[in-house]
Amino acid sequence: MNRILSYKGAVLTHECDSNGHMNVMYYINKFEIAGRTYLSHCGLSREYLAQNKIGVAVVEQHVLYKKEVFEDDILIIRSQTQECEKKIATVYHEMFNGETDTLSATMKVKFILFDLETRKSIIVPPDLAYNLQNSAEDPS
Repeated sequence: MNRILSYKGAVLTHECDSNGHMNVMYYINKFEIAGRTYLSHCGLSREYLAQNKIGVAVVEQHVLYKKEVFEDDILIIRSQTQECEKKIATVYHEMFNGETDTLSATMKVKFILFDLETRKSIIVPPDLAYNLQNSAEDPS
């Protein structure tokens, strides 16, 4: 499975804590943005979700902090699907310092899809399962 460039941006002043490095909540925020970008790339766009009355819910996440990042560092996140089972998918994100190519953090996220009306989990539709398992690098 190919990794997709799912986020690129700078660490902003207000995202840093009293130790001078990016605060934990902003790691989560950047991984969240990367996750939305990645899922949209795989076909789970806001339009698709709305048309099909489907929601996405994270049910588990694991973050590993490898190397500090600081104000004005450029961060790059690449994402890929690790697994897509009947009702649950696992996406793996890697955050790099864009200038040094140093791995700064990783996040493994498990999510489900659910019916917005019944609030019950659903089976991942075959077309989406295919896209999640066979995502290709965005040519842009």
